[in-house]
Amino acid sequence: MAVFKAKKPTKDGRIWYFSVWYVTALGERKRKKSGLYATRQKALEEERKFLIKMTLNENRIDITFEEMYYQYISYTEEHIKGSTKYCKTNRVKNHILTYFGKMNIHNITVGAVMDWKSKINDALKPNGKPYELLYKRLLFTDLRTILKYGVNFFGLKENVALKVAMFHDRNEKVITDEEKLRYITPDEYNLFISVINKPVFKVFFAFLYYMGVRKGEAQALTWEDIFWETNQVRIIKTITNSTDELNERGIRFKITNTKNRKNRTIMMPAILKSMLLELYQYYSEFEGFNDKWFVFGGHRYLTGSAIDVEKERYFNLVKDIYGKEINRITNHEFRHSHASYLISKGVKIELIAHRLGDTVAVALQVYAHLFPEVEEKIIEELDLIEPDYKSVP
Repeated sequence: MAVFKAKKPTKDGRIWYFSVWYVTALGERKRKKSGLYATRQKALEEERKFLIKMTLNENRIDITFEEMYYQYISYTEEHIKGSTKYCKTNRVKNHILTYFGKMNIHNITVGAVMDWKSKINDALKPNGKPYELLYKRLLFTDLRTILKYGVNFFGLKENVALKVAMFHDRNEKVITDEEKLRYITPDEYNLFISVINKPVFKVFFAFLYYMGVRKGEAQALTWEDIFWETNQVRIIKTITNSTDELNERGIRFKITNTKNRKNRTIMMPAILKSMLLELYQYYSEFEGFNDKWFVFGGHRYLTGSAIDVEKERYFNLVKDIYGKEINRITNHEFRHSHASYLISKGVKIELIAHRLGDTVAVALQVYAHLFPEVEEKIIEELDLIEPDYKSVP
C-alpha cells in the first residue's frame, strides 16, 4: 500500500504508480495496479480516489497497520508543520508500530488496544522514569486518529480505540494554579540578571523576560528583525530541533513559522533596546558581520543545550552570591513571568495575547486565575440575579 517508481519513465516523464490490495464484497482478494503519473503527489491523489470508490462499494482494503500509517502520513504531510510531523512520527514508530505494525487493520480488536495500553503504562523512558500522562494521551490520540483514517479510507468497520478509555493518572492529585504556573517576580529577575557576566546570555534572558517570546522565537531572531527607529521587534520565525535536517555541526535544526503562524511586531522597552545596541556593536566588530546574523549567537544560533547550562549556572550563582534560592524556572517560564508582570499592572488580556502570539482564549486559559477582576466580574453578574423567593410555594 503505497506509491512506487516504475523502472523506466514514459516518454512524457510519467513514472509514479500506486498498488493496492483489496477484498471485494464477495470475499475475493484483488490487486489494483494503476497506470503511471507524472508526480508522486498525483499518484497519491489517484490512490485516494480509488480507495474512496472501493469503500463506497463496500470493499475492504486489506493491509497492515504499518502500511496504512505511512499512507496516512503521506495524506496529512501537506497540512501539518514539519516539526509536528517529526514528533508524531517518532511517537508512532517507537510506541505504536512496534505493537500494531504487522497486524492486519481488520484484526485489531478492543482487547489488543487494551493490551497495548497496559504495555505503555508499564513502559519506561531511556532515563528509567515512566512516561508522563500527557505523552501517553498523545499516543492514544495518535492511535485513534490513524484508525479513524482507516475507517474513512480503508473499509475499517469501526474505530475500536474509541471503545477504550483514555489514559488517566491513577495517583492523580489536585494541583493548584500556582503549582501549574511558575514565574519569577521583578525582584527575582533583577537578582538573576545581575549575576550574568556573558553579554549574549545577559541580553538573551533579558529579551525573554521583557518580550515574552518563546525560546525558539528568540533563537531564530536576526538583526534584520530589529527596527531601531520604531523600537519594534518582528517575530516571524522560530527554531526547532524536531526535524531530520542537520546543520553544519550535525545538530538537528530548522527555521520554521512561529507557533500557529502567529506573526507579530511588538515594542521593546528602552532598557532592552540599550542592551541590544551594545550587543549589536559587539558583533559588528566581527569579520563578515551583517544583519542576517543571529541576534543571539552571531553567524550560528545559540543552542538550547548552551542556554540550559548557562541558566542553571546563573541560578546557582544567585544562591552563592546572595544566599537566596529563587524559582528555577524553565526558559518558557520567562514568558509566564512576562505575562504575569503585565497582568499585575492591569494590562488588558487582549493586548497581552497579541504580544505573546496567543489567542485571547489561550491566554485566558493559562492566566485567568491571575486576573482578580475576572472573579469580581462573575460575582457582579451573579448579584444581578434576584429571584423572588417569597413566591415559591
